[in-house]
Amino acid sequence: MKKNYIKTVAVFLFMIIITFSLCVIINDSFSTLKSGQVFSPENENTMYSLSGYRWDSITRKYYFDIVVEDINQPLSLIYGFIPEDIYANGKVVAHSANFNLSNFSSVAIDSSFFNKETNTLNLEFDSKENPYNQSVYITTANGAAHALSTYYMTFAFNLGMTFLMSLYGWSLYFNKRTEKYLLWFSIYTGALTLWSLGSLALGAGWDFIKPLVSHAYGWCALLDIIISCKMFNTKLPGHFDRLLSRGGVIFLLLAWAVVETFLPKTFRDYYFLFFFSIAALIYACAQHRKGAYMLLAGQTISLGMRLVITVSPVMKNQISYLLRVMRYSKLFNLPFAVCCMLLINSLFAEKFSESEALAEKLEQTNQELETKVLERTSALKNQQRQKNTFMMNVFHDLRTPLFILRGCTERIKSFPHQLQHELPVMEERLDFTQHLVDDLFLMAKLEDRQVILETERVPLGSLVSKVTKACLVVSEKKDVALKYTIIDDCITWGDEFRLEQAFQNLITNAIYYTRPGGSVCVELKSYGSMAFISVTDTGVGILPEDLDKIFDRYYRVSGKDKHQSSGLGLAIAQEIIQQHNGKITVKSNIGKGTVFTLQLPVIPQ
Repeated sequence: MKKNYIKTVAVFLFMIIITFSLCVIINDSFSTLKSGQVFSPENENTMYSLSGYRWDSITRKYYFDIVVEDINQPLSLIYGFIPEDIYANGKVVAHSANFNLSNFSSVAIDSSFFNKETNTLNLEFDSKENPYNQSVYITTANGAAHALSTYYMTFAFNLGMTFLMSLYGWSLYFNKRTEKYLLWFSIYTGALTLWSLGSLALGAGWDFIKPLVSHAYGWCALLDIIISCKMFNTKLPGHFDRLLSRGGVIFLLLAWAVVETFLPKTFRDYYFLFFFSIAALIYACAQHRKGAYMLLAGQTISLGMRLVITVSPVMKNQISYLLRVMRYSKLFNLPFAVCCMLLINSLFAEKFSESEALAEKLEQTNQELETKVLERTSALKNQQRQKNTFMMNVFHDLRTPLFILRGCTERIKSFPHQLQHELPVMEERLDFTQHLVDDLFLMAKLEDRQVILETERVPLGSLVSKVTKACLVVSEKKDVALKYTIIDDCITWGDEFRLEQAFQNLITNAIYYTRPGGSVCVELKSYGSMAFISVTDTGVGILPEDLDKIFDRYYRVSGKDKHQSSGLGLAIAQEIIQQHNGKITVKSNIGKGTVFTLQLPVIPQ
């Protein structure tokens, strides 16, 4: 953080030196006229600053000798604020009354003022201080008219700029009340506008507003500090932060007006106040606030131009008419105000870009949601169709044994002697119905996670051997060879009874779909942390379009003969294996057979 402050202060010092140096060079490029020097203007619009005043030890006053080649040449004095009157031949030619720092006056100097023998005119300054830095300039009559028109055009330009910026800030704040810095920007630029208007009103003779205008400069300097904090939401330490609230700002301005009345006139340039706003901007730059360097540059340019006038008494330099015009027209405030406006534009452009990006992202999200809705709707429709198919199959498989049982009971009623013949058929149908109902009930409980698994160490080798031997009755009845191979004996953690169900369902399913004379091979091996149990048959195989459906409830492979399976065996096996953190995969070739591979995590031994 310390490096950030050092870097920011270095940038500020570099900018202030560059700005100050350029302003000094520009100021020194303007013409000056020394006392006693023959006035011979390069052109009629050239403005000359007065320098080299003569001190008279007897009268203890300062004088300036104007010497011309032709006393009939129309000349003019242009002056701004002066502390005391200026005399020529005992007559006041420049009045110090009606103090107004935003007004230039001019007085014509004709031949009646000159000594016709020496072509000289002595200006007497009724001041005991050296008037070398006063705002007094000499030029031709046409030059004076051009200079005053230039000043008023500059004044009008600055007034229009601050008014438009204030209107711009108010319009943005009216539509975006959450951005509080817009309010303070409009207040700041509005204050600059009112300051300029007040100066015009003083020039028009509205002396009753003089107390307000006399405080305007100090108030605007304080608002510089406030807007420097508000633009970046900078907080002051402790209770001082209350000064940045609306009530605090009003209190600060009123308190300053009271304090200002006790300050000497020589202390009323208030350049030191601008260093507080510089400090606030340096803090914002060190905190990496967006746009802080832009405002620091604007305030530094404004301060650099002001400092030329401040340090000119030390440097013994004359202040050119150009710098006086810039000061009187309040143009020194414009660089900082313009940078504030540019920062606001940048912030709003960034927010607009963000809103465009969000709108684009929202549109993309809506499209994705619409696609997902369509996919989900299709899935729900498909699920509903599967449910309807499932229910129809259940009803069919329940109705068939019931129909057979009713037929058997009716035949027994008619022919009681055939009871022994009908009983095996009835028992077989009842067994099928009970098996179907048990599978339905188990599948429902597995899907709702209502089956509590008894977790224990399960030796997979002995379990595979046990299940395979139990299925030999089914395979021998169908004339299908059933054999198993234990390559790697391993142990898993789970419910032995439920795993036995899953293995049995896979093996019996393979037997069902294997033609007589075929074979089913069961193999157990391990790799890494997983056990692999494969069930390979030489059956009819599964069509590619059926591979992703065989684990659906009550789904039977299309185009195959019906058997005594409930159609839930694979779905139940998959649910059990998944609840044991395993999975089942399947590969099949039509006419060659199918391989089911069951994967389960094993316990390291």
